[in-house]
Order: sequence, then C-alpha cells, then structure tokens
Amino acid sequence: MNDDEIVLIARLKVKADKVEQARSAALAIVADSRNEAGCINYDIHQSIEDETVFFWHETWANKAAIDEHFATPFFQEFFAVVGEVAAEPPQISLTRKITE
Repeated sequence: MNDDEIVLIARLKVKADKVEQARSAALAIVADSRNEAGCINYDIHQSIEDETVFFWHETWANKAAIDEHFATPFFQEFFAVVGEVAAEPPQISLTRKITE
C-alpha cells in the first residue's frame, strides 16, 4: 500500500429531471480522467435505490494529482454542469485506504 495514494469518494444527488444529463456529463470525462498520469483508478457508480444519486470512487497517486485533475479544462466543464444539475451540494471526501 502506498502511503501517498489518496482515495477520493464523492456523492452527488441531482435533480430528478437531470439524471441523464448528469450521467452523460460524468461518463464523458472518464477516459480523460483515467489517462491522467496520477490516476490509478476512476469509477462512477449510480445508486440502485435512488437513480438521482451518483458516487465516484477514484484513487490518485497523491494530493497533487487530484489538484491537477480538478484544474483540467474537462473537469472544470464537468463541474459547471454539476452546478446546473445538482439537487444539493456535492460531497467530496479524501481518504486513505487502511486495509491491505
């Protein structure tokens, strides 16, 4: 286990009429995100109980890699869409994995 690695877990609840827009926007940045040098994994999940809730599970080499990701033009465009579709503010947690 690499002590520098950071696992980002995010939750986004979107407006009921914006689910497809949110899904499309999220999926549109997966390939670019996964191609970033500091990206170890980048996965998006949609809740089974509530289709308006999305989760991100990402592993990054370090905090600098996350900061670089947040600064990319494609992420900035995505986050602008988040502002339009969100039903509540996104929740973003930076974590370290403690299991082997």
